[in-house]
Amino acid sequence: MIRLKSGVGPFVIQQYHDALTEQGIGCVMRNQFIGGAAGELPVQDTEPELWLLDAEDARHAELVWQSLQVNTQATPWVCLACQEPQDAEFNVCWQCQQPRPETTDSCTS
Repeated sequence: MIRLKSGVGPFVIQQYHDALTEQGIGCVMRNQFIGGAAGELPVQDTEPELWLLDAEDARHAELVWQSLQVNTQATPWVCLACQEPQDAEFNVCWQCQQPRPETTDSCTS
């Protein structure tokens, strides 16, 4: 096992974990519930961490991370299935759970 990411916030760690799991990459999250102990424990010991189960997946995991970084720079979009406007940070429609189209990067109706 190798530590892949830490110190990027629990939401980002969870998003990365979910993306890796969707790709079939084995990983585990650690420290996701220990944030309240900051102050009693050193801050670096309370940061959420993401660990890869197999070090050989590191290259593929980095590509997934880069993909997530590109998506965070995205603009709002409209779901093609239900025409519901979506905020940029969502990759799945909140209303009908359809994935964000690869080619749609702007909010147009």
